Amino acid sequence: MPRKSSAAMTVITPSSRPTRLAAPSSLSVDERKAFVDLVGSCEPNHFRPSDTVLLCRYVEAIVLAETAARHLRKNAVMPNGKASAWLVVQEKCVRAITALSMRLRLSPQARAPNNPGPRPKPMSHYEAMRLANEE
Repeated sequence: MPRKSSAAMTVITPSSRPTRLAAPSSLSVDERKAFVDLVGSCEPNHFRPSDTVLLCRYVEAIVLAETAARHLRKNAVMPNGKASAWLVVQEKCVRAITALSMRLRLSPQARAPNNPGPRPKPMSHYEAMRLANEE
């Protein structure tokens, strides 16, 4: 194979692979991790740049719902006998997550086409064990 000239090495050739969306800098650390996990778990061409705003709201709702769940595990009922305010926060977040997951085609119902194609390969027992032990 002949050597490449320095001029040839400075030329950037476009990749035919679609690129994934990058997490905006406005997200917190936890939100950014959720964003990257979500975008990484889908096909590279699943999201478009115009989906970034919805994805940001989606991961914000996920992180806030998890925060609310942690608070509710500790104190679902306040000392005065009333329900914790985190209950309302969690309820609103779950509603937002449900609505946005449909719009972003992340829910099982939204992913299922009207004309189903080939069935996905079932998960191996070893992969299921690995996923169960990652927590």
